[in-house]
Amino acid sequence: MGIKGFRRTAVADSRIGSASNRLVPDAAQRAVLQLADGASAAVIGAPGTGKTTTLVELVADRVLDRGWSTEHVLVLTSSRTTATALRDRIALRLGVPTNGPLARTVNSLAFEIVGAAAASAGAAPPRLVTGGEQDADIGQLLEGQIEDGAAPAWPAPLDEDVRRLRAFRTELRELIMRATEYGVTPRRLAKLGAETGHPEWVAAADFISDYLSVVSSSRPGQLDSAELVQFAIAALGRGEAGERVAGLRLVVVDDLQEATKSTISLLAALAARGVSIVAFGDPDVATNAFRGGEPDALGRLGSVLGVPDLVTITLGTAHRQDATLREFTARVTERIGTAGAVGQRAAVAGAAPAAAHGSPVLRITATSQARQWAAIARQLREHHLIGGIPLSGMAVVVRSGALVPVIARALALNEVPTRTAVGGRALRDDHAARSLLSVVDVAIGRTPLTGPLAAELLLGPFGALDHLALRRLRLALRAEELAGGGNRASDDLLVEGLGAPGRFATIDHRVGRNAERLSATLGAVGALAADGGTIEELLWLAWNRSGLADDWFAQATSAGITAAEANRNLDGIVALFTSARRFTERRPGTGPSVFLDDVLDAEVPEDTLSPQSAAEAVLVTTPSGAVGLEVDVVVIAALQEGVWPNLRLRGSLLNPQDLVRVMTGLDDVVIDERRQVRDDELRMFALAVSRARRQVILAAVSNEDDAASVLFALAPPGTPVVDAATVRPLSLRALTGRLRRELVQERRPAPERAAAASALARLAEERVPGANPAEWHGLLEPSTTEPLFDGDETVPVSPSKLDAFEQSPLDWFIDTVSGTQSSTAMGLGTIVHWAMETATDSSVDTVWRAIEQRWSELYFESPWFAEQQRSAARILAAGVADYLADFEREGKSLVAAEGRFSLKIDRATVNGSIDRVERSSDGSVVIVDLKTGTPTVRQQVVDAHPQLGAYQLAYSQGVLDEFLDDLGEHSGGGAKLLFVKKGKKKKLYQEGVQAPLDEEALEGFRARIRQAALGMAAAAFEGAVELSEWGGFDIASRKLHRVRAVSSD
Repeated sequence: MGIKGFRRTAVADSRIGSASNRLVPDAAQRAVLQLADGASAAVIGAPGTGKTTTLVELVADRVLDRGWSTEHVLVLTSSRTTATALRDRIALRLGVPTNGPLARTVNSLAFEIVGAAAASAGAAPPRLVTGGEQDADIGQLLEGQIEDGAAPAWPAPLDEDVRRLRAFRTELRELIMRATEYGVTPRRLAKLGAETGHPEWVAAADFISDYLSVVSSSRPGQLDSAELVQFAIAALGRGEAGERVAGLRLVVVDDLQEATKSTISLLAALAARGVSIVAFGDPDVATNAFRGGEPDALGRLGSVLGVPDLVTITLGTAHRQDATLREFTARVTERIGTAGAVGQRAAVAGAAPAAAHGSPVLRITATSQARQWAAIARQLREHHLIGGIPLSGMAVVVRSGALVPVIARALALNEVPTRTAVGGRALRDDHAARSLLSVVDVAIGRTPLTGPLAAELLLGPFGALDHLALRRLRLALRAEELAGGGNRASDDLLVEGLGAPGRFATIDHRVGRNAERLSATLGAVGALAADGGTIEELLWLAWNRSGLADDWFAQATSAGITAAEANRNLDGIVALFTSARRFTERRPGTGPSVFLDDVLDAEVPEDTLSPQSAAEAVLVTTPSGAVGLEVDVVVIAALQEGVWPNLRLRGSLLNPQDLVRVMTGLDDVVIDERRQVRDDELRMFALAVSRARRQVILAAVSNEDDAASVLFALAPPGTPVVDAATVRPLSLRALTGRLRRELVQERRPAPERAAAASALARLAEERVPGANPAEWHGLLEPSTTEPLFDGDETVPVSPSKLDAFEQSPLDWFIDTVSGTQSSTAMGLGTIVHWAMETATDSSVDTVWRAIEQRWSELYFESPWFAEQQRSAARILAAGVADYLADFEREGKSLVAAEGRFSLKIDRATVNGSIDRVERSSDGSVVIVDLKTGTPTVRQQVVDAHPQLGAYQLAYSQGVLDEFLDDLGEHSGGGAKLLFVKKGKKKKLYQEGVQAPLDEEALEGFRARIRQAALGMAAAAFEGAVELSEWGGFDIASRKLHRVRAVSSD
């Protein structure tokens, strides 16, 4: 993915580093490398002191210098991402063949141990349940207990609504894992709950017992991560670890501060077998404490591993950061409560890279989020374009995962390519993956196809329609339906079409062809599913038929927001196929609907190693995603009070952390929980700050509603502050727009305008889009200067448009040429007119039944809007019925309804349709125009109303005689506007009456029509340049045509 204006550099993984950079160890690092065979150690060091580098060199020393086999050494890390990066780094450093990766996660090692034990016993291999699957299982069991009324006796605060929350399920999962880690059975948990005043544990114990029973029968051999490690520990104790573990002499652990009780217990079991343990870490940058992590384990590693002679080595030189950044990191860590180790805080800055462009620490304050993102984008582009820092050498860290996609998109809109971790969101929350899942979901019949779902599919990437195209498809289907004598709603027709391939073939237009392609895909996928196709095959069929692969690949290799979106879409699709392949391998023979149940019901992101785009881009992540990261520039964004630090107490529903204290004998110790939460927040902030080699940028919004975080105050004294309001985008597009704007501003001094012209000329030479005046629409010659109608041509004049033309010829022209989009109000008005025309009596029920008969013709964006319009329609029906009742009572008769006429006045041909022509009891003929909008009955306005005047002209000149021939003698009774939206004087309607016109008044209207025809035939049209913001639903289209020819933001 590239964006115009960026230099291309080789893609580098900032977690790996260069294999060509060999360590020149300092004294502390040499002490680690010189550890005796069989020695165990805790290596503690502040960020940037070379812990991971020393780890790699330790492995290299054992293999390359001491001659160990690669099977004698194993490296464990806290996540798949860091394991992958470290695996590659070690492989490059060693340069020798290995029997499998040397760097793995704890779960990977445990899975191998348990698998080997199962194989030796002739049992089926275990299966690791994902967090998403476990969350879905727990959610289904909770819901089932609620529906059956068989739920445990939960405390009153934990009612049904609370138990349906994701936060409750998350705490329940944590409680289950902590109980598993400490060997607490459901029975013992219930006893502990009763003894310690935790009634929620008593209820949770009952639930866990049911949960284990259900899972053991429905998914035998399924283990969560905590259970997997406990099984591995048991297998180690029985000597059933397998060949790989049997040959281990040394296990090296990176980032031990992220380790949970399970990890510590597994290391202790390995140590008990005589395996040396060398653990690296820093308790001051732990990010996993609120999920069971034990950052203090490093400080007491000897005791927890049962290795009394374990050596502690402290690395004292911070090689990553210069003095200013090291001081900043230290200012944060010194405020964190000690976790068994403090010596690492005394680390001093060593040799650092050259300073970045600008101050090592920078603060950005903005009055809005948009300005904050723009200012961050400016800094990142400046570092890349001026400072030469590759995009992969920069990262944006935010406290909340929910902000990651928001910031990634905002930066992409500001021409900064970004990347995020696919595993940071559930597949069902990924737009592309969810769209593909929905196609298969509907095709196999798991979810019934409804009108709203059909519209969603057609508007998605596999339907390739936009809202305007979907509306066109609806209208085409309705036209065919009405022509065939039917009256089904467009939603029903969409459902029928998608469910019956070939139905859209009669619509010879792009929208019909796109809809038909989706319909055929649904049919093909359904047929394959019926033949026993796997979920992987079904997904591939739908994906392959869509043609999106080529489109998205072309977009991904282009530039701008389109490229960023295409890359994210492709990452999501690859992650989906990776998950489907793993499902097929793990659960062969299981139907596709089970996979869809698992994925579409899962709210927890799945850990994935699916390939991602390797393009140059800025990483946007959370603190936990920054573990092991090292980049030149770190932006800590959205640093708001209440967001970071987030001092909300964790685990307040089920208190899993209290169970740990009970099991470790700390339940009687007075603990400041708020202080612990603050320390955790500071650790994550310290981690973010310490990732930077050259510069840290703190960014926040500060206005009447939002305040910057107190963490801003930890920046070194004298840190420069950037006012986002003064920041201009650093892009060719923005520069071109600004220069164009300056060039046409007459108030600017001539030298400044000349400079702008010169700069534009330079940009035009480089073919920058928009710089060449030949491309400016405002300077192009008009396509034609001919009038709309030649001098001898007849000009059609619509009575209903006369007033619009007289108000603004320009808006009349825009509406006439570009067309106005039909609105719901217009559609409702048409139906009310028809109901009045066809009503057989004057009762409200009769009029309402007529409206309901055609109600399905209307399309509503949401249920609440449909209900609002239904209420409005009832009011209109009541107004019509009230008028018809008075009409009958007064002895009037209907002469014509929807009577069409044509009136010739010089060049003008007035073509119209009269709603009602009525005869009063005195024999006079009155013309009625029904209005469903807001009443306008001021007499001055009604007397001059051009539409009514045109109708009276038609009567006076005899063009209505075909309606009136059977009446005998009659006289003109004038015309009136009938408003049925709002009543007056105990009536449910209002009238605006235009008295019969004398010859002078009639001639006045003739003159107005002649003048209107002359104006409508012209080549130019006048209108106001500035429009009010309250100009109606069509104000946007009218303002669009008033945008200045040369403009910029």
